[in-house]
Amino acid sequence: MTETQEAMARVRARVDRAVARAHLVPGMTFAEVVGAVEGALGIRLRIVAEPDTSGWGTLTGFLTFFPGRCEGSIHVRAADAPVYREFAASHELGHLLDDAHCAGAFWERSSVPPHDDPRLTSPEAEAELVAEHIAHRIAGLRYAGPRVAEESW
Repeated sequence: MTETQEAMARVRARVDRAVARAHLVPGMTFAEVVGAVEGALGIRLRIVAEPDTSGWGTLTGFLTFFPGRCEGSIHVRAADAPVYREFAASHELGHLLDDAHCAGAFWERSSVPPHDDPRLTSPEAEAELVAEHIAHRIAGLRYAGPRVAEESW
């Protein structure tokens, strides 16, 4: 097995553990997804749509966590489409659910995007890839059921 195949196997395993940890299932609303993450981690979360993101550059969302209060907030750009705000927030939820890198270290911010290290030798790059895969998994669960059609009416 190559380094890339080993890394992707680790990523898949971490994503599977994260989704199982929160008991995420197809057809959940986004509020239910957030609630499931809160329940899995024993924390309270707020999703904040920030109206002024002029200094954010390409940043689409970020997480703040206050361990002493067992609460956190996920900040996304209010100007983004609702579905993209959910996706950006889901990426941050992925960081919270990822037990292999982020648990207990919510304040760490990666500066290594996955595409800069295709072999994923950097733990930070791998954590970003895990969070991105979790966001895709959440999107797949969200849009896999009949609720999507109902919500679009």
